[in-house]
Amino acid sequence: MVLRDALEAAERTALARWTDELEAWPETPGRWMKYFEPGEERLLCRVENFLPFHDGLRDWLSRPDLLGCLEQLLGEPPVLFKEKINFKLPGGEGFAPHQDAPAFVSFGQTLHVTLMVSVDPTTPENGGLDIVDDFRDAVTLPQAGDGTLRDDVVASLHWHALETSPGDLVLFDSYVPHRSGPNRSAAPRRAYYVTWNPASQGDHRDDYYARKRRAFPPECERDPHAPPDPEAAVFNLGNPIR
Repeated sequence: MVLRDALEAAERTALARWTDELEAWPETPGRWMKYFEPGEERLLCRVENFLPFHDGLRDWLSRPDLLGCLEQLLGEPPVLFKEKINFKLPGGEGFAPHQDAPAFVSFGQTLHVTLMVSVDPTTPENGGLDIVDDFRDAVTLPQAGDGTLRDDVVASLHWHALETSPGDLVLFDSYVPHRSGPNRSAAPRRAYYVTWNPASQGDHRDDYYARKRRAFPPECERDPHAPPDPEAAVFNLGNPIR
């Protein structure tokens, strides 16, 4: 579901300001989680677990009209599961074709709805989202060894570019296949992705981030001599973070 021009100008301005604040936050063990793409430039890819530390974003994502919309989609009150912002700075790489469900079901939930909030325009040039919008089944498609979609499955689906403008909102469930290309423009393509599950399926946010911090911590918390955690792949599905 795409809601065009859903935000007032003041909200768009606030979101852009808050996004700049998240980008500027220092890497700090035990708090928000900043992830980078590998390489000499060390491009910021993502910030997660920021709501406990940012009143403005926490209040904005708790607004009654948004929660009411989520309740209609889920069929019952929503519970926050996780939040992130993908920065996709100029030169940033894309995200491989995948469904979110394989990475989200570790805690027993069967359904999630994710809200994408566009801070910047998203286009094919800057690595905007490609989706399969005629996919209606709550099933997990055949996967490659890394949890992304198998090449033959990708080729069989009908993909299209979902271009958005600042202030557009997109809502999709955890079974919708999606992907994005690299950012070949001169500007960032910043977008929030915030995920909820039905209240009857439990509140797992704290457990999710505790397990992610253990299995796939941000660089400032990593032991460079520790062997890779076998659970890390669940928390790093289809993206260019290493």
